[in-house]
Amino acid sequence: MPLSGEQITNYLADESLTIEASDFKGEISHLAYNSQDVKPGTLFFIKGNFKPEYLVDAKAKGVVAVVAPVGFNETMDLPTWVVDDVAAAMSVLSMAFYDFPQNKLALIGITGTKGKTSAAYMAYEMLRQTTDDKVALSSTLSVVTGQDPKFHYRAHLTTPESLDLFRWMHEAVENGMTHMVMEVSSQAYKKERVYGLRYNVGVFLNISEDHIGPNEHPTFEDYIECKMELFDHSDQIVLNADSDHFGQLIERAELAVPKDGLWLYAREHTDAEDDMGADVSYRTVTEDLQGSEFMLRGHGQQADELALDGSYTLDMPGDFNQGNATAAMIATRLVGADTQAMATALNEVKIPGRMQELTSPEHGTIYVDYAHNYASIAALLQFVRANERVDKLRIVVGAPGNKGVSRRPGIGQAVDEGADIAYLTSDDPQFENPADIVNEIKAKIDGDKVQIIEELDRTTAITEAIKHSGPNDVVVLAGKGMDEYQKIDGVDTPYENDWAIANRVVAELAQAEK
Repeated sequence: MPLSGEQITNYLADESLTIEASDFKGEISHLAYNSQDVKPGTLFFIKGNFKPEYLVDAKAKGVVAVVAPVGFNETMDLPTWVVDDVAAAMSVLSMAFYDFPQNKLALIGITGTKGKTSAAYMAYEMLRQTTDDKVALSSTLSVVTGQDPKFHYRAHLTTPESLDLFRWMHEAVENGMTHMVMEVSSQAYKKERVYGLRYNVGVFLNISEDHIGPNEHPTFEDYIECKMELFDHSDQIVLNADSDHFGQLIERAELAVPKDGLWLYAREHTDAEDDMGADVSYRTVTEDLQGSEFMLRGHGQQADELALDGSYTLDMPGDFNQGNATAAMIATRLVGADTQAMATALNEVKIPGRMQELTSPEHGTIYVDYAHNYASIAALLQFVRANERVDKLRIVVGAPGNKGVSRRPGIGQAVDEGADIAYLTSDDPQFENPADIVNEIKAKIDGDKVQIIEELDRTTAITEAIKHSGPNDVVVLAGKGMDEYQKIDGVDTPYENDWAIANRVVAELAQAEK
C-alpha cells in the first residue's frame, strides 16, 4: 500500500527512530535498499557500506525520498529521514507498506545453532498436511509463498532482509496462505531483519559456540544474547531442555512468557529427575541410517493439552532429528496441526541436502549433508559409526571464508574424533585464501590418527574420496549440500553441487568398471 510522507514520519516517530524528519508531501509506491531494484516513486534505504555515487543512478531511476543514517550527507537534495537505525526503520516501514502481513499469518520462528532447517521443513510439512498446503516457508534453502512453483524462490540468507521478508509475507497472504514457518538466525536480530516482528510460537533448538568472528558476533555472549531475543518476541516458546546453557535460556524464557506459554522438551532419561521438567520427552525405539521410530510421552496437565503421546516413524536418519521432530510437533500443534498430519508428514518429509544417501556396490555409501560446525559434524560422524559397518570413514569438508571463523577448530576437532581420512577442501572461501582456511582446520587434526589430504578443488576432492572408497566404506560430503555455487571473491561462482557430483561420479565409476 502507498505511504504518505506523514505516515512515514509517524511510523518512525512511534518507534523513536527519527533524528530528523522530512517534510515530503508526496506518496511512496515502492521500497528498495538496492539501487538495482529502484522504480519510479521509490523510498530508498541507505544501509551498509553504500557508496554515494550509487544514489545518482538510483535517483535517475525513480528514487523520490531517502531514509539515511546519521552522517550520510550526500542525499542528492532528496527528501530525507535521518534515523539512528536504518535497518530497524526499514523493517518498520516495510511491514506498514505491505499492510502488516504478519497479522494475517500464524507464525512459527525457529532458531538454534544446528537443526533449524530440518525442524523448519518438518514443521512446514506438518502444516501443509493440516492446512491443505496453505503454509509459507522461509528457510536457509528456499522461500515458498504459494503452491505454484513460480512462488518458490532460492534463499540467499537464513533470514531475509526485512523488506524482502515482508514482501514475501504479503505475497503469501495474497496467495491464501494461513501459516508461515521461518528460520530465525542470530544475525536476523543483530542486524534488525525482524525488528518489530512477533511470533505465535518461537522454537529454540540448541546453542553452542559458532558464528564468532569479526563479521558476525564478537563474542559468544553476544551470540547467545541475539539468539535469546526470539524469546522476547514470541507469544509461546518451545525450548530444548537438553541444550547447553539451559540455565541461562530458561531464566530468560521465563521472563518473556507466562508459565503456560513455555513448553520444554527433552530426550527421555533413565532418571526422571534428569528430564529437566520437560513437558514432552522422546525416546528412540529403533533407528538405522534410513530412518527411525521414536516415542513421545507427555508429563503433566499442560502436556495433556497437546495429546502427542504415541509412536512415530521418521523417514530421516539421525537420532538428533528426533529432537527436531519433537520441537516441530509441539510448535505446529500450538497453531492447529493434528497428530495424523504430523505422522504423515514425518513419513514424507524430505530436506534437500540433509542426510541424502547414495550407495555404490563397489564404493560403499555416500552421505551428503549441510553439517558445517563441530556439533553437527560430530553428531553425523558418530551416528554413522553407530549405525553402519564402516571399514574407512572418509569426509570431504571445508569452511566458509570471512564468516564463522570460530567454526574452523571445531570442524577439525570433529574430524579428528570421527573420521579415518579427511579431504580438506574449499567451501565458499569468499575473499580468503582457501589454503589458509584448510590450515586452520588441519591444526586440530592428529595426522597420525587421521589421514589428511588437501585438495582445494572441491569437485576433485569429492571425486577422489568416492573413487578410493571400498564396498564397506562411507564417504560424508559435509557443508554445501545442494548449493549450486561457490562464493569466491564476492561472486556466486556456478558449482555442480555435492549431491549432483556424487551421483555423476558413482555413475561414471559404475560404467567404467563394467
